[in-house]
Amino acid sequence: MSRMKPKRSLAAVVSLAILAGCGPLPGPDVTKLISPTHITATDMKPPADMPGVCWGHIPGPQITQIVTDIVVAIPAQTGPNGEELSPAIYREVTRPQTFNEGDGRWFTRTCDADMTPEFVMTLQRALSARGIYRGDINGVMDQRTLRAVHEYQTPQGLDSAILSQSAAQQLGLIAVELENPATNDG
Repeated sequence: MSRMKPKRSLAAVVSLAILAGCGPLPGPDVTKLISPTHITATDMKPPADMPGVCWGHIPGPQITQIVTDIVVAIPAQTGPNGEELSPAIYREVTRPQTFNEGDGRWFTRTCDADMTPEFVMTLQRALSARGIYRGDINGVMDQRTLRAVHEYQTPQGLDSAILSQSAAQQLGLIAVELENPATNDG
């Protein structure tokens, strides 16, 4: 059997959804909706470090392979002069290892500081007007709200309950910056 080297650290390998730069989303049970094994990977970084921009991440698909490692069963014995009295004895250890295929996808998301109760109420109203949200307009980022965000974004190619900047703009929740804004000097 051949020895396989993983490309990512174990934390990056098993992470299913992480948030970077701005901390976790407010509200209960966010990780249960996104992933039952929410682990933050310390070596995964967003594509750019821009002030005021928060990032969300969806990892690539996971695969599991059987990996064989060679480990020291008995260390080498050395004499007082440093000469080898007996060589080390090695053995093979076989184990399953899960890792992500590819880096996944980074996207800009709505920052935690912007997720005020008033903002969440506006989000709930916008999703309700589209027939996606069926809960109380209460300003709480609860499971119903998260599911509605997920349901809204999935057809657009973002399989996440983390509110992206793009979705927030489409829902009319945040302003869209114009590339060539018209100026009125008069």
